[in-house]
Amino acid sequence: MYTPRSFREEDPEVLHDLIRRHGFGVLFAHGPGGPTATHLPFVLDIAEDGTRTLVAHMARANPQWKDFQARQQVLVVFQGAQSYISPTWYQEPVAVPTWNYAAVHVYGVPRLVEDPAVLRTQVEALVRQYEGPGPDGWDMAQAEPKMEALLRAIVGFEIPVDRMEGKWKFNQNRSREDREGVVRALEGAEDPLVRETAEIMRRGLEE
Repeated sequence: MYTPRSFREEDPEVLHDLIRRHGFGVLFAHGPGGPTATHLPFVLDIAEDGTRTLVAHMARANPQWKDFQARQQVLVVFQGAQSYISPTWYQEPVAVPTWNYAAVHVYGVPRLVEDPAVLRTQVEALVRQYEGPGPDGWDMAQAEPKMEALLRAIVGFEIPVDRMEGKWKFNQNRSREDREGVVRALEGAEDPLVRETAEIMRRGLEE
């Protein structure tokens, strides 16, 4: 990922937080027929020793998982806050439009999950992450009569993280006055991703 130094984010906690908050990523692989991509929800698992692993599953009917058997590195892209930026929001009159955004790229070699018990545990973790705490959420017990067949219809996999790249492009290359103008323009937006862009930029101004 092309990332100028001013936009580079290297704090692991910041990168992990984006993946947890925006866990619906795009998995890119390369097989005999060329590049493939699948949109999937992921869980980031961090072991006590700091080892990081992305966990997910896809439909068994999706042929992409067969490419994993080649033991080649794949790329998973996570997209966070993002917004169009109009030059009319700057103090500087001579400028062009741009796009502000946060993204994390994760690289690793996937391995298939062969044990049905492990696959079930991984799916349960995914459900807990996205259903949230509390008694009102859905849990897998509600589908128990069909669960064995449902699990046979998917393929689980893990991606031990080889490296992560983070890009936080939020007008760091512009003056404080220009950045303040962008924040003012974005703060009242209806789109939550646009408001999140404003929040990130506001925190940057306060640092």
